[in-house]
Amino acid sequence: MKLEVFWVLLGMAIVTFLPRFLPMAFLTRRAIPEKMKIGLDYIPVAILSAIVFPLLFSPSNGKVGIEPQVLLAALVVFIFAHRMKNLWGSVILGMLIYWGLGYIL
Repeated sequence: MKLEVFWVLLGMAIVTFLPRFLPMAFLTRRAIPEKMKIGLDYIPVAILSAIVFPLLFSPSNGKVGIEPQVLLAALVVFIFAHRMKNLWGSVILGMLIYWGLGYIL
């Protein structure tokens, strides 16, 4: 293995490990305020929005618009996410619906 590849892999391991380890190491001994806990509950919604909205409003042809396949998948996923409050289930359901509609449409 080339030395450069080793250093790149080591650097990637460090920048992947530190953002996960440092909050865990410093916050496990402290009580998190209730307002912060409420704010942290919005992170899954923000992640889902960051995944879906760019795909929904800017199709691959470069123009702003909404494709029916994406809109239908998004509507079903939003209803599922609102009722079930399950991020991974929402992502998997959205991918399955999107791919399934790709075969139909």
